Amino acid sequence: MIKVNFLLTATLLIVALITLQKTFTQDSTETYLPEMNVTIKQVPEGLTANDVIDNYFEAIGGKENFSKVEDRTTIMRGEIMGQNLSIVIKQKAPNKLKQKIRSGEMRQIILYDGTKGIMIIGDKKTELDNNKLEKLKLEAAMDFLLDPEAYGVSLELIGIESVDSTDCYKIELTTEDGTNWMQFYATDSGLKIKEVKEIETTQGSFQQETFYSDYEEVDGLKFPFKIKQSFGIQTIEMNVSNLKLNKGLKDSVFEIPE
Repeated sequence: MIKVNFLLTATLLIVALITLQKTFTQDSTETYLPEMNVTIKQVPEGLTANDVIDNYFEAIGGKENFSKVEDRTTIMRGEIMGQNLSIVIKQKAPNKLKQKIRSGEMRQIILYDGTKGIMIIGDKKTELDNNKLEKLKLEAAMDFLLDPEAYGVSLELIGIESVDSTDCYKIELTTEDGTNWMQFYATDSGLKIKEVKEIETTQGSFQQETFYSDYEEVDGLKFPFKIKQSFGIQTIEMNVSNLKLNKGLKDSVFEIPE
């Protein structure tokens, strides 16, 4: 029974982490379920969602520096159900992605070469299509937050909400097909503190909350080095052990095997 529970949790984790690159200014596109009984404060007059995003880029090192990132490799480590968890994410501009998840006997690879996307679990390879492929396209775009409207995503500033005693601007992001999710940016530092979405799996729907902290500077840009995710009854805390920018990743890294 323990193994079954772990595999179920790992499956949910795969869905939840399919775009952990969102941690590094990327965003996944599952449906958000609004929280109940939450007090929303009014925002300063004239402030817009785009202003909040601009402040975020200023806080992490500036749009100009961010736009110079041609590739990024991130290694994260954590633990799930007593098993060590490692995640390696490689990205190359404008929209190539390779993600490897390893936990116990579970291995998963997600590849997107800019056109096609696949998921490999063990020896099984599944080509992603339709809605899943469209989401992966968005998630693989390294410059998404620089111009969300270019990707058909609208932003709305909902209000100010407290996250762990920190006042945050609450932004709703919505795709053209109506899929939406929420992001929270600290009113004082400008940094992204939290993201909330609803994850759909074959086991049912689960609300996922992701918290970002311990921002550190890498080559002039700040990234969160601690990421805590909760979905269902599970909570996973991951720490970035290594993050490298502009190391010349080759296109062959993202080639989809025949």
